[in-house]
Amino acid sequence: MKESVALSPFFERAKGSLEGFPAEAYIAGLREADGTAVSVEITLPSELVEHAVLTDSRLNVSLSPNGRLALYAEGVSDAVMEAAGRTMRQQTLESLIQDCLNPDLLAGDDDAVRELSALRAQLVRALAQVDGTLERLKRQ
Repeated sequence: MKESVALSPFFERAKGSLEGFPAEAYIAGLREADGTAVSVEITLPSELVEHAVLTDSRLNVSLSPNGRLALYAEGVSDAVMEAAGRTMRQQTLESLIQDCLNPDLLAGDDDAVRELSALRAQLVRALAQVDGTLERLKRQ
């Protein structure tokens, strides 16, 4: 007697990988279509998977005129970009700077004063560029 079982492929983070941290490993395999039983499963090291996914991918972060950050990439599917971009939807330049100024993060920096001074100098130059662009736009 032959019996057919419908299987669906799956690929997910290994259990025990903390959300927001790099995955320790990934699990790939086949399970019954209703998700009740796994038929085939293989554990893959995170380095292998991440290297395969990111090789030849070009990631780019851009800044919109209203201060929102956006993630763009070439070499990955739109679905992957949608999933990766979910965490950046509310990220702004201001929130990024606020995160950068977190005292816990600064405590681990060897020379926080020098680093923050360099950041400040970049921000001053960036503000000068914004001011210049605003003036040009107002004259048009």
